[in-house]
Amino acid sequence: MAKKKKNTSSEEQSMVSKVEVKTAKITDQDKVSRTLGTIFIILGLALVAYGIFSFVKYNREPVLDESLEAPFVSETNNLVNTDEITIEGIASGYNDVFIYVNGEYVGKTNVDKDGNFSYKYPVLGEGKYEVSVAGIKGFPKRYMSNKSESKVIEVDKTGPVLQKITYSSEVGTPTFSLTGNSEAGCEVSIKRGTSIYRGECDDSGKFAISGIALDEGPNVFTMEIKDKAGNVTNVEEKVKVTYSLESDVNGEAVGDLNGDGVSDTSLPVASGDLSEALGFILQNRLMFIFGILAIASFMFSTGVVLVKKNYWRVK
Repeated sequence: MAKKKKNTSSEEQSMVSKVEVKTAKITDQDKVSRTLGTIFIILGLALVAYGIFSFVKYNREPVLDESLEAPFVSETNNLVNTDEITIEGIASGYNDVFIYVNGEYVGKTNVDKDGNFSYKYPVLGEGKYEVSVAGIKGFPKRYMSNKSESKVIEVDKTGPVLQKITYSSEVGTPTFSLTGNSEAGCEVSIKRGTSIYRGECDDSGKFAISGIALDEGPNVFTMEIKDKAGNVTNVEEKVKVTYSLESDVNGEAVGDLNGDGVSDTSLPVASGDLSEALGFILQNRLMFIFGILAIASFMFSTGVVLVKKNYWRVK
C-alpha cells in the first residue's frame, strides 16, 4: 500500500510541473500580445487625432491668396426658362470651386482632371441671377482665389403675347402678307399643313411675314410665337384668308405698323424672302436718289434760265 501512495504522489508532482510550464508560456505570449496591441492602439489614436485635425483645418474658411488667377465662368445661355441654371467654366489648377449667386455662397463643386467644372443651381423663380466662382486649392490648409467676373443669367417662364396682327381676310392674289406686334426678339411662325413661314420681331416687337402661299378658296393657318428663353405660345385665334379670283385686294398690301399709312411688310424680313426684301429696299433708295437728282436738275436749269434772263434784260 505504501508503494502505491508514493507513485501517486510522483504522478501528481509531474502533472503540476507540466501545468506550471504551460502557464509560464501563455503568460509570455500574453505580454507580447499586450505590447503589440498597445502599440497599435497608440498608432490608431494618433491617426484618428491627425484625421480630426486635418478635417477641422480643411473645413475652415480658406485663406485668400490674391496672387492666384481667378477661374473663368463660361458664356452660357443667359436667358432660360428652366427650374435651374447651369454654372460651368474652367478652373485649371484648382481642386474645387465655390459658387456664388447674387453675391452669396450657395455651394461648391469639384474640378475634373481637364480643369472643367459644372454646377446646377435651383432657381427660386423668374428674375436675374448674377453668378461668380472662386477657385480652391491646397491640403490640409486651403487657399482661395479672388472671385471670377460675374455673369448674369435671366430666368423667364412667361410665354410671349400677340399684341396685334393685321392681314386681309379675302384677297385676289395667290400669296398674302401679315404684320403684327409681340415681344422683342421673338420668332413668329405661320403654319398650314407642311408649309411653315417665319418672321422675327425687331427690337420694338414688330414683325412681318410675306409671300405666304394660298390655295383657291378658304385657307386656315395656325400661329406660334417663341421667345428667346424658349417659351412657346400657340395663338388661339386662327389666321383665316380666302383666295378669290374675283377679289381685287392685293394680299401683300398690308402692314401699316407705324400708323403712318406706309406699308411695313418688308421689315423685319420673313425667312425665305431676304432677296425680295433687299430688292425692295434698293428700289426705294434708287427712287429716292433719282428724285433728288431730278429736283437738283430742275433747280439748276431754272437757275440757269433766270441768270440768262437777267443778263439779257440788263444788256
